[in-house]
Amino acid sequence: MSLEDCARNLRIAAISDLHILPDESDKQLLECIRERVEEIDPDVFVIAGDVSDHLDILTDALTKLHVAGSTNLYVAGNHDVWFEDTGGPGTLEKYSHKIGEACREAGFLHLPDSPFVLSNIAFVGSMGWYDYSFRRHDLDIPMENYEKKEFRGAVWYDLFKIDWVFTDAEATSLFNQKLEYDLKTLPKHITQVVYISHHLPFQNLTVYKDRLPWDFYSAFMGATSTGKILEEDGRIIISISGHSHIRNQMSRGNITAITVPLGYGRPDNESLQDFVRDAVAAIEIDGSVVSVPGFVKGDLSADLTYAPSR
Repeated sequence: MSLEDCARNLRIAAISDLHILPDESDKQLLECIRERVEEIDPDVFVIAGDVSDHLDILTDALTKLHVAGSTNLYVAGNHDVWFEDTGGPGTLEKYSHKIGEACREAGFLHLPDSPFVLSNIAFVGSMGWYDYSFRRHDLDIPMENYEKKEFRGAVWYDLFKIDWVFTDAEATSLFNQKLEYDLKTLPKHITQVVYISHHLPFQNLTVYKDRLPWDFYSAFMGATSTGKILEEDGRIIISISGHSHIRNQMSRGNITAITVPLGYGRPDNESLQDFVRDAVAAIEIDGSVVSVPGFVKGDLSADLTYAPSR
């Protein structure tokens, strides 16, 4: 595709939340995903986080998923920056250095390290974080429960696996500051921006079920302050996220926002291709028009078996 063509039309394939096991049981899944992306033949292939909390598994999976002829982009998720029980780098080192190194080894770009520019379109990425602004105020859950990540025995597992010294509000602010910097320093010819994150920038992407602990966990999905940055920029045309494990789509002004998780579940081998076809979103940008034909909403892993170790 020429630069002139790119300015008019761009094709993106996107997926997130693969949660790959270390025992090779997901080998066929990875092959199916790569084959499906090759079938879409995108200009850019995006994975929006949560492949593995083990760097060797992350590197191996990304290597298997690399699509020749496309620009391959990755944004780390919270599971990716969990420290490993057997030792190794902590959360901040993984996000700041190690995941970028793993991406380069596998032929991917870790987008939070630096935006990617293609003609007049820039791809800007952030893991994002949460500050409890998505919480349901009517539940009257004390703020200290969100800060402790525990309510009536239900625990948000980042509590045990994230070892940086920041509070969640501080982490959200830091990620937002980096996002603002990346947007502010884009080349002057950029007229459109694709935002890729793991955590959600808009509360309306979050699905509430009027039951606990689900609606308690929803407070850890993202931050409204991130969405405000996107809205105020004026160049964002699409936001691609993961994390929630519920696929959703919404519009906010000129922004089309989608979540593209695969999730923990796995079908039998006979159903794997259909499962992957639903999981990989095919996004088309034609001028100022964004479309996601055939986009599947909901929880793809509902009623499927999954391994607790994911």
